[in-house]
Parts: sequence; structure tokens; C-alpha cells
Amino acid sequence: MSERYLQNTLTLPNINECDPAEFEKFIKDNVKVILSEYPNNTHDFDVFNGYGGIAFMFFRLYQLFPDLKIEEDKVSLLCKKYLSASLSAVRRSSHDHVGFLGSHVGPLALAVVVYETIEKNTQESLKYLDIILEKYHPLALKDDWNELLYGRTGYLYALIFIRKYCKNNEEIMARIGNEKLKEIIELIIKDGRNGAVTYDKNTGPTLMWSWYGDEYIGAIHGVAGIITIILHCEELARPYFDELFQTIEWLAGSVSKDKNYPADTHSTEDYLVQFCHGAPGIAPALLKVYSLHPTHPSSKNILSHAISKTDLIWERGILRKGATGLCHNTLGNAYTFLLTYLVTQDEKQLKRALAFGLYGSEWENKTRKGEIRVPDHPYSLFEGLAGGIVYWADLITVLKKVRQLDANEQHEVVGFPCFTDL
Repeated sequence: MSERYLQNTLTLPNINECDPAEFEKFIKDNVKVILSEYPNNTHDFDVFNGYGGIAFMFFRLYQLFPDLKIEEDKVSLLCKKYLSASLSAVRRSSHDHVGFLGSHVGPLALAVVVYETIEKNTQESLKYLDIILEKYHPLALKDDWNELLYGRTGYLYALIFIRKYCKNNEEIMARIGNEKLKEIIELIIKDGRNGAVTYDKNTGPTLMWSWYGDEYIGAIHGVAGIITIILHCEELARPYFDELFQTIEWLAGSVSKDKNYPADTHSTEDYLVQFCHGAPGIAPALLKVYSLHPTHPSSKNILSHAISKTDLIWERGILRKGATGLCHNTLGNAYTFLLTYLVTQDEKQLKRALAFGLYGSEWENKTRKGEIRVPDHPYSLFEGLAGGIVYWADLITVLKKVRQLDANEQHEVVGFPCFTDL
């Protein structure tokens, strides 16, 4: 279905001729667009499409470039501004989902981290943590959904996210505790086992989950997302290693290496070359599984399948839906190249990441010409401009390290935003 993507006529750039300052300009110019076009006075609270995602973008910029200013405002101040708008919208709405990306939990978890790391206000941080644990943890225990966007896996991400950035605060770590993570993991595994009972024990997966009746396999609603987040939990995941690795290896090899993954187990269509339902979400998951557990007997095969999808994404990854968002836009697809480079050190993958990054910087002109569409949420993290800004920031960090332009650089890209960046 070529109408979903544009023919890739990009040339691979010379790494030594790519100037990080050019990408820094993309960031500053496009942040100004967001500040102008998406002021903090609507009801969009979530990380996926709303203020929470803009706050997450600024938090990532703060992590990588803590002294960066946009029109005299530090990115830390802008992070707090949009987080405040998100939390205000949370208070004005009702929601019973629990995923980091698609519910109140995301902004609340981000508040825990921002107040602890930027504001140095543990009392305020604990206030938001208590809201999560008292209101949303019981909902997570009762939830029927296990996927990343709205369900238990997204809630698990939120807890790990807090622990990652607040690990030096003993009280925060104690309030979350391994037991809370463990009981969420146990419920996800239980549902996965129940969902797999119809599969052949020798050839099928040992774990399977469904969402709205469909057995999705991708990052946002399915197997790839669920297993990857659980495997971040190291020792808590260890009792389930056999099942988790058998299922992720089954997934990795479920299509030939030159084909895209379908959205679910009952489909043979492979046209969705995008993060939410195809190889651009599954490949980062496989790369992360390999990085977390490189000595596992399945890991080399899993890595091989991830690498095999980069040619497919290069060919079919420039999407008409939009240029800069993470979920179903071109720069979300570009993360596979960047993350594959970090695992393999294959410079071709970094050149591809740079080529897509430069292409994404032309989003305004290409939209005006009608080559690509205007996303439904054009300034957001997962559908719009904020996603591109995060990508360019990560790309700068890698490019500086490769070109040895900043020997004192202490920050590194750690994964796909809100997914494998734990």
C-alpha cells in the first residue's frame, strides 16, 4: 500500500559533515512553534497527545541540555509550566485508565520525578506519588487491559520511571517497593498464560494478551510492549524468563526477515510500518531485550531479527501521515536506526538516522506542499512536533559522542521515549 508512504530517495549523509548545531537550531525553532501554537490553556492532559507529552519533551531536553534556554526561559522552567497545565487538566477530568501514556498516571508520575529532580521538593513529589499509589494502583490491580497505552504495562512503566529518576530518595523507593511491581507483573503473566492456552505448546507462544478482543503483537497494545517492560524489572522478571523469552523469540520470527509484522495474530496485512503496529515498534523492543539480557541463549537471534527490519523501515518508513511524531510519523520510525546503531555500532544505521532527522526538519515545507498530512495533534509527543524535538535531541547526543565534539558529555540516549528509555 504505497499510498501510506513516500518513495525513499534520501541520500546517506557524511557523518563528519553533519553539524550538531544544525539540529540544535531545529530544536529551538520548533520549540518556539509549540510555545506559540500550543499554549497551555486547553484540556489535553496526557503524555501521548497533550500537555503531559510537552512536559516530557522538556524534561528530556533538561536531561540532555540542562542549561538550554528558549527565548530566555530555561527548559526546566518550561517543563514545569506545561506540567502544571497538564496537572490542572487532570484535576478537571475523570479517567479510570492507568497507562503512563494514556491516563492521569503519566502526568502524575512525571510530577513525582520533576518535583524530586528539578524542584528538589520531596514533599510535593511524595504528594503526587501517594495519589498514584492510593487511587491508581488499586485500579491497575483490577484492570482487564495489560497493554502499554492504557493498561497495566503502562502503569508498570510509570513505577519504573519514578524509581529510575528518584533512586536516591529512600522514602520514594520504599513507598513503591518491589512488592507493588511484583503484584502487577504476576497479574500480567497470569493473563498472558490464560491467553495462550489455545496455541500449540510446541510452536505457539507461551504468553498472549488481547485488547478489545484482538491479539495485538506490537509495541503500543501488544506482546512486544508488554514483554519489554516486564524484562526491565530484572530479578522480578527472572521467574518468568522461559515464558517471556520463548514468546518474544516466537514474535521475532513470526514473519520472514524481509517482511513487516502484522498488527495482530489473525492478520496477514503488513502495511503498517509504524511504531504502534509494526516493525518500528517491535524492532526497538527486540533491541532492548537484547541489551538487557545479551547472554541469554535467545538474545542473538532476537537481535538478528531486529537488525533485519532496518532495510524495510528505510524503504517504507517515510510516512504520509506526518513527519515528526513518534507513533505513526517518520521520526518515530527513525528511532530504529538510531537504536540499532547504539547496539551494533554500524555507521550505516547512524547515517540513516541522520537522513531521516534532516528529512523531518523539513516538515513545514512538505506539509505546505501537501506531500504529508497534518497530524490530528500536530504539536504533541506521539503525533506531532514534540516527538521530533526529542528525536533531534537524542540524535545530537549520539552525533556529538561519535564525532568526539564534547568529551565531557555525560548523558546518553537510552531508548525509545516512554517505552525503552528506562
